[in-house]
Amino acid sequence: MFKTAERLILAGIGALALTTEKAEKMINELAERGQMSKEEARNFLQELIAKGEEEKANLAKTLRREISQLREDLGLVTRAEIEELKNRVARLEEQLAQKQNETPAQDTGNDKI
Repeated sequence: MFKTAERLILAGIGALALTTEKAEKMINELAERGQMSKEEARNFLQELIAKGEEEKANLAKTLRREISQLREDLGLVTRAEIEELKNRVARLEEQLAQKQNETPAQDTGNDKI
């Protein structure tokens, strides 16, 4: 599921990049036709790129928040949580092994000769 979300994010970023390229081409054409000065075109393009970067950052932030909420709603754990539990189990196993080595075997009285 998270791979799908990651692909969607990357597709959105790719679409923004493609849109920037198209906008740059269109603005350059306007400047070439004289409908906009080169300076105006350059400034306008910079504004568009800045706005696109801002929107891309907002989209990524929103998607991360939504994915995190979805993970929480579904009761899914993160890799970090799994690693934390693995480490905890390993420590507990180690403590148990130490306790078992410290405790001498007790005579149960079942050794009949």
